[in-house]
Amino acid sequence: MPKLITLEEHNAIMRDQHRDPFNNEPRKNGVACPKCGKELYDWTPNYMLAVNPPQKTVRCKKCHYQGYRLA
Repeated sequence: MPKLITLEEHNAIMRDQHRDPFNNEPRKNGVACPKCGKELYDWTPNYMLAVNPPQKTVRCKKCHYQGYRLA
């Protein structure tokens, strides 16, 4: 079983990632585009829409589809 980290350690990692301006670059997410079938990108991975359930903006670099996925 992997060693668990403390809440303080987790929060420190999240703070460091939040401060990194390159950490919010579009990132592949393993989900197929419903229009063309290529892989979608989480467009702003650090941000979620404050809806219930939370969602992230996704885009396709090939066909320019834009939508949302559950976070």
